[in-house]
Amino acid sequence: MAMELVERNGPWGALARLHTRTAAGQGGVALVTGGMATGKTALLREFTADAARDGTLVLSATGSRAEQSLQLGVMCQILHGPSFPDIPVPGPSVVDSVLWDRVDSDPAVVGPHDAPVIRDMCGALLAAARNRAVVVWIDDIQFVDGATLRVLLYLRRRMAAAPILLILSGWEQRRQTWPSFRAEITRQPHEKITLAALSLDGVGELVTQRADGPAATRLSPACHRLSGGNPLLINALLDDMRDGDLTPRAAYAQAVLTSLHRAGPLPHAVASAVAVLGEHATPALVGQLVGKSTDEVTSALDLLAGGGLLDRIAFRHAVVASTVLDALPPDERSRLHLRAARLLHQGGVGALEIARHLVDADTTGDDWATALLSEAAERALADDDVAWASRCLRLALRDCTDRARRRELAKSLARTEWRVNPAASALHMTALRDALIEGTSDGRDAVTLTRHALWHGDKAAAVAAFGAVTDPQAADELRLACEWLYGTQDDLPAKETGGAPWIQVGGRLAGLMVKGRTADVVTSAEHILQSCQLGDTTVEIVVSALIALCHADRADKAVFWCDTLADEAQRRNARTWQAVLSAARADIAQRQGDLGLAETQACTALRLLPTDGWGVLIGLPRATLLLAYTAMGRLDRAAEVLRQFVPDRMAGTVIGLRWLHARGHYHLASGRPLAALDDFQTCDRQMREWNIDVPALVPAHSDLAQAYLRLDQRKVARDLVCRQLDRPRAISSRTRGTALRVLAATSDLRQRPGLLMEAIEDLHTCGDRLELARALIDLSEAHQELGEFSRARMHARRAAAEAKACRAEPLAKLLSHGGSFDTKDQRPEAEGVPPLSGAERRVATLAARGYSNREIGRMLYITVSTVEQHLTRVYRKLNVGSRADLPVGLLLTRVPVKGA
Repeated sequence: MAMELVERNGPWGALARLHTRTAAGQGGVALVTGGMATGKTALLREFTADAARDGTLVLSATGSRAEQSLQLGVMCQILHGPSFPDIPVPGPSVVDSVLWDRVDSDPAVVGPHDAPVIRDMCGALLAAARNRAVVVWIDDIQFVDGATLRVLLYLRRRMAAAPILLILSGWEQRRQTWPSFRAEITRQPHEKITLAALSLDGVGELVTQRADGPAATRLSPACHRLSGGNPLLINALLDDMRDGDLTPRAAYAQAVLTSLHRAGPLPHAVASAVAVLGEHATPALVGQLVGKSTDEVTSALDLLAGGGLLDRIAFRHAVVASTVLDALPPDERSRLHLRAARLLHQGGVGALEIARHLVDADTTGDDWATALLSEAAERALADDDVAWASRCLRLALRDCTDRARRRELAKSLARTEWRVNPAASALHMTALRDALIEGTSDGRDAVTLTRHALWHGDKAAAVAAFGAVTDPQAADELRLACEWLYGTQDDLPAKETGGAPWIQVGGRLAGLMVKGRTADVVTSAEHILQSCQLGDTTVEIVVSALIALCHADRADKAVFWCDTLADEAQRRNARTWQAVLSAARADIAQRQGDLGLAETQACTALRLLPTDGWGVLIGLPRATLLLAYTAMGRLDRAAEVLRQFVPDRMAGTVIGLRWLHARGHYHLASGRPLAALDDFQTCDRQMREWNIDVPALVPAHSDLAQAYLRLDQRKVARDLVCRQLDRPRAISSRTRGTALRVLAATSDLRQRPGLLMEAIEDLHTCGDRLELARALIDLSEAHQELGEFSRARMHARRAAAEAKACRAEPLAKLLSHGGSFDTKDQRPEAEGVPPLSGAERRVATLAARGYSNREIGRMLYITVSTVEQHLTRVYRKLNVGSRADLPVGLLLTRVPVKGA
């Protein structure tokens, strides 16, 4: 018995006993049945080979569906095969001479036309058994022709005393191909041998032949579940196994197709229907889909279950369903899905389930389908499945012929696709514009049109569409979006306010964004972020609140809210929101000096939406990317950003100001101060024309001052930066720190350290490490020029740490060429600072920033002696000799200026 045969000892033993009786001269019949591919053929092939080795004459043949209409075809396989002895048998001409159209189709009936040839064939078989035992094995009996079955029945009635063992193997089926043959053959003595599917233990034994012990133990349960104990599927699964992973792949799929091909047209059709219907499959519904009775379908389902393909009426693995569906010709697959949609619609199944069949069919077919697809799209949107909603609406729009209905579908599609790709949404805006012109649009259409126009920088179209907006809250949101983009909402027609509390807060926030008012900005921004859920009209407002938090020196809160909302946008499959929030996160990172993160987030944003989907907002990630590459010294990459497309209308928006700011700094870094000056002057002029007074948004005066410094016009630069510093309520700590750094560059040498220390404090407050590194470099150079080399080295060392953390390569190179510090001696920030008391930490931090003992005493309201005592303990704990050697980590510690 071969090793491949598992759990077949019982059937083998039954066959062996029958063979023994046959050798003793007693004829017998064995009916070997089981599900498809359960190992019948393998068992009998091994058994007959063993019998042949014992001297038994083995005569075998196989039934075939393709030759089932060829009368006596299987019997001719036996009698004309190479194993049959030299005994006269009826030749092909005799078989062909029979008038088969006059022969009764019932295999249990022998008539005058076929009796002679049946008698002669039976006689030849009996003659072959005169001198030795004979095993006649016919496989796939369900596909044998009727005339051959007639010979077998004729033989069965005459072989009781002949040493012949007749083995008939085939499928166990509820509906027999030849029920009269089955009745006749089982009416006489016989042995029925049923091959069951392998048990879990049997599967484990078979798996052990292909895998080691521990792996077999682990894999066997999954293998049994996926195969139903069918050896063909088990071996296919093991063929597909990769590094212990039992995922079904090509071999398993091919085994499934092989089984279905052998099963025949009806089981194959039933399997296709089950694959199409999925969880809605029932015998009755499958029957309706394939046009067969429930009884016929049930029989086919039993056959498929016996072959391990089905578990009741569901496939054992999704790959089976996909394999069956993929094997269908496209036209047939479409027909089945459309028929399934109709049946499910008649059965009252939900719109989403029916819509899936219509979309897979790629046709609507009936008038009711259009309304159903619209309903399914609404339900999909409620579940944030925007992609599926779009597919439903696109199909409905394509097949709909009613003009009014098509317009409504186009409107819905425009609103839906906005959430994933505004460029695709733009293709359907014509219907909304036509409705607006004709006066048939509703308030929701006007909101979509206004928002689309704002997004693409078409202010005139936005103003025209805004007039038809009827919802007060939507109108308020659009006003805020307009103010965020253009710095004003004055061009929009006056409307009744919605009065929503968060909208009122948004109005105060807008004041900060464009007028420079800072009162309660953090509270206002957080109110918006807490109360406003991401919806069709709110993403711009959310971004404005995030940026406002940065302007108010609360980048930490901006990061928290941006990441929280981005996670929500990802969960809700809203690619447009994801993209804009990634752009906002990049802007926040750039303002913190985290150039690597700024680059990553900006690239992510640009990858999420195509270029034409961004409208004028593309300037937000592009400007951030340009600033990041410039600060990182990657001017070649920055130049690539400049060569990429930005819409002309962006120049008329606040985002255009940010783009000019970024491009100007690229020109400065590239050694083109006049080009930078031109961009900065344009930016300053537009801000004045639009009455935008927010240096935190774009520090126009500081930018201009830096360009004039490059042109050696120090007085002009000083006047500009002083003008900016004269408006303390209008600028953030970041803006003030940058302005003080630039002011120091225009000041006398003795004044520079004090100004730069102020700048450093402001930049600590806002957390901008890039500007902090620049200020520290300037402070180090000032101390160097003053001959204060110890302080110069201390600040240079800290500047190097900041530049490295920012990935600001130009600053790092500048410091390394200066030679005023040794990077090898730096204590990395990650090592942290050993435990110090609160008072010691405050004193040490201020000392690390370069303040004298007297200055520290004044700031903390303690005596100079107390400062000295604290520093002595700090030096001892940190094992350093002076303040110049204090760890870099102290530089980032915030110090409340109170008594120590």
